[in-house]
Amino acid sequence: MKKYCLSDKEKLGKILEATGISRSELARRLEVSYKTVYRWLDKGIVPHPSQSNDIDQLFKEYVNLRDVVLDLHKKFKDPLKILKTDRKTKEKFFLDMTYHSNAIEGNRMTIKETEKAFEGKNVRGKELFEILEAVNHKNALDFLLDNVRPNFRIDQNYILKLHSIVMYNFNNKLPGKYRTGYVNLTNTEKALPSTQDVPLRMGKLIKGINNYGKDPIKKIAHDHYEFEAIHPFFDGNGRVGRLIMATQLLSKGFAPAIIRIDDRYKYYMALSKADFGDYKNIVQMVCDSIIKGYEFLMQ
Repeated sequence: MKKYCLSDKEKLGKILEATGISRSELARRLEVSYKTVYRWLDKGIVPHPSQSNDIDQLFKEYVNLRDVVLDLHKKFKDPLKILKTDRKTKEKFFLDMTYHSNAIEGNRMTIKETEKAFEGKNVRGKELFEILEAVNHKNALDFLLDNVRPNFRIDQNYILKLHSIVMYNFNNKLPGKYRTGYVNLTNTEKALPSTQDVPLRMGKLIKGINNYGKDPIKKIAHDHYEFEAIHPFFDGNGRVGRLIMATQLLSKGFAPAIIRIDDRYKYYMALSKADFGDYKNIVQMVCDSIIKGYEFLMQ
């Protein structure tokens, strides 16, 4: 897979452009020699995979990924149409999105085991609830693709329906209903709204959720943070929040954001920073995940 749909040379060029640093300073930050950077930029030498990863990390740190996403948005044909008409791509997307979204929440199933669950096969050594989580998430993605269309408008019924599918057969989690009690979270220091405030906060979020303004990526990232900060359900908030984000992106012609299990802690950190008003990381995280969505569709 071609990371960021950009070569390492292109990423190095964008780092230099964004930071204004010299090649010598770039070499220092990458912990390589000036001669190595010269070879990469001027002689067509391809970096070692480990060096490529270092370039990738520096690229994400210094380059505004929104510009990359907007460029892909202009160049790439409609991702929603691909997912609706290409059965193999849709099935692979359902598997990838389900595996990663559930793994972020602690599901122990491998991607192969998730595929078995989709096929109705026996998955040895895994709890019934883990299998159910996989099947439910796939069904929620089916519902999403059946409904989303260009400029689709999300409402409360849509969100509650997503939750009812994700939490199907988890009756103690109140599928399709807002929480009626307190939830203890370990990944945030910020207090959750009270049960009385949840419908009010959700009403406010939904009222503006379809208004994207001039910077839809930033708006979608902020909406995702706000949904997770409200934490309106007893369980399934992460999965439903990421499905809402995919709905928003597809409705506006972008690839769906695929947040991978490898990025779980970066994702939590980005949400935590937004608790204190710093949204830069969550916007970059969402952009990074949209680019991964484009990469997926380009496979």
